[in-house]
Amino acid sequence: MLTPLILSRTLLSFLIAGVWISFATLAGEKFGSRLGGLITNLPSNIVVSLLFIALTKGTSFAAETASSVPLGMAISVSFVVVFSAFLPLGIFPSIVGSLTVWFVLGYLGSSIRIGPMESLLIYLGVCIGGFLVMECILKIPSVPKGKIHYNLRNQVLRALFAGSVVAGAVLIAQVSPPQVTGIAASFPAVMLSTLTILYLSQGMEFSRATAKILVLSSSNIIVYVYVTAYLYPRVGLVLGTFLAFLAAIGWSALFIPISRKIK
Repeated sequence: MLTPLILSRTLLSFLIAGVWISFATLAGEKFGSRLGGLITNLPSNIVVSLLFIALTKGTSFAAETASSVPLGMAISVSFVVVFSAFLPLGIFPSIVGSLTVWFVLGYLGSSIRIGPMESLLIYLGVCIGGFLVMECILKIPSVPKGKIHYNLRNQVLRALFAGSVVAGAVLIAQVSPPQVTGIAASFPAVMLSTLTILYLSQGMEFSRATAKILVLSSSNIIVYVYVTAYLYPRVGLVLGTFLAFLAAIGWSALFIPISRKIK
């Protein structure tokens, strides 16, 4: 049933994700794939998700969700790697192929029970392995800033597209059966919309270069959820969210000198 709370969460996700991804893709075009990839994966939709979970089911329940996030992010990283590998074939085969892999892995992931430490180790292995595949096998180079095609109409269209993708994933997660909800909750809507927008505006190489940075910067989400898991029960939602976001920004800043050394 679509309650006012579910509808408000969906609308808020639409607005936040739309504005955020529109800004992040523009920043990527202006500053290059390295910085753009770091900005894109700063917490956005996860902020809304954890806040609503905490409001509806309590801070303790929200804190417990942190243990399952690394596995979901590992599946999302796999999605990004497959998306990049298929992109030379065109945007449609890339989307279909990567989503197929995501759905298969998502189903398998929701069918097994693993502990928090195993979930984190799986994420770390997939993240490092995925980056090495993109760096050493796919040989995806970083790309400097591109030609910016800025106008208000383009930015509004980006916001509408990105917001719709994210809000759709949020809505499905709210009204689906538990097994499907677990899959939908980790849907890489931000990554999909970002990479698609950059492919259409800047071309294949820019999109793939940003994807490579997205693999590493996905760790921002892990940092954010772990910090909220610790702080929500202790300092409350508002201060916990603020401090967790600062922690994610600080973690992302550590990657700036590292990203400059990536080819």
